[in-house]
Amino acid sequence: MTSLEPARHRSTNPLAVRQPQNLSRQCAWLFAIAMFGYPIMGNIISVMQIDSRALSIPFRIAVGLFSAWIILISGRLRLGGWRKLMILIWFLYVLRLLYDLLFPDLEGASYALQFFIAASVLPAIALMKARAFHQRRFALVSFLVASAGALSSLLATVFGGADIQEGALQSGRLSLSALDPASLGYLATNAILCGFILWRGAGVRTKLCLGILFFPLFWCLILTGSKGPALALVLCMGIWGFRTRQLWKLLLLSIPVLVFVVASEGSPLAARLSGSADDESTLDRIVLLNDSFTQIEGSPIIGSAFVELKSGFYPHNVFVEAALAMGIPGALLFMALMTFGAWKAWRSLGTDEALLGLLFFAGLFAATISGALFGAITLWIPIAMLSGSPRAQRGARGRTSRMEIAAALPGRVPINSGEA
Repeated sequence: MTSLEPARHRSTNPLAVRQPQNLSRQCAWLFAIAMFGYPIMGNIISVMQIDSRALSIPFRIAVGLFSAWIILISGRLRLGGWRKLMILIWFLYVLRLLYDLLFPDLEGASYALQFFIAASVLPAIALMKARAFHQRRFALVSFLVASAGALSSLLATVFGGADIQEGALQSGRLSLSALDPASLGYLATNAILCGFILWRGAGVRTKLCLGILFFPLFWCLILTGSKGPALALVLCMGIWGFRTRQLWKLLLLSIPVLVFVVASEGSPLAARLSGSADDESTLDRIVLLNDSFTQIEGSPIIGSAFVELKSGFYPHNVFVEAALAMGIPGALLFMALMTFGAWKAWRSLGTDEALLGLLFFAGLFAATISGALFGAITLWIPIAMLSGSPRAQRGARGRTSRMEIAAALPGRVPINSGEA
């Protein structure tokens, strides 16, 4: 009769139990703030009508410092093959941004470099290194932060004197001077996804509170008039329903939502869905993509710039942007990483890491139709955490090993090493 030493040490030392819990709480706040925290700053900027740099730069610095703190206090960073590939892609992209900053001095290269490192790379490394994911804790904090950003935007626009983007009054779309409609739409979508994770297995009171908050979040999504966030929500819930074999339940629940959207004739979302063929922004992006393909043909091996040079904008598609910035070989590496991420996210659905899978699919969809590599926070952080996840590898029906069971048992309970 022998007991396992790791389990005994964890239970006899109170700090050994308390420290992982404290680290998990800190990581949950870093996760939520890094991914969904900026819209709160954007609301303050729009209401106070101040220069966005007065709060956006300190916010990014704070996220970077918070990430550095987690990196310092957490354990050793474990690097598997896919994480090494991700870090290689980060390195190649940083080299591109540095080149565009130092030599042609492209406009926006300095901002993109600082944003990418402080808001995407450092938080992703910190959360990878900490390995302190707890689904309900992360979902709760993320739901609170994302809902606060979305609902405060709604309140600031409807009741407050917030500064609104040009053209918003004519189109009727929900937006603020520091937050465009698509950003607010994806924020509401992610808040709903986090709330969905909390809904499963929750008590009656929790479900009642979530149900009350879901209504204004859906209304915020509709008022933005952004097709991408609405389609991302439908896609994520459809993937989850198909993976967990509960698609019929989601179809029944979606009927009243669809009826509400269609019946709201004056809503911006219904108007844009009915007039998609004449949508000016969609036509502009088609032209931008065509110019991007022409630019890729001019430098297919090492890339040419992190933006499309004729317009000075990123192509609103991270796969095309990867070819622009790192050439076709770099784009193929990026495609391999995203394929791996999609597989891991698929396997995570139905497990206690379903939150990461849903947020990854939402982030991938957003980055594919309207995102940039340097700003794809909701893509980089979930895939960084999924890339080292043993739970996602086992899947929903994976078996738990004896060592994992032993680690979860109280330290004073002996486990017979020779037990059949």
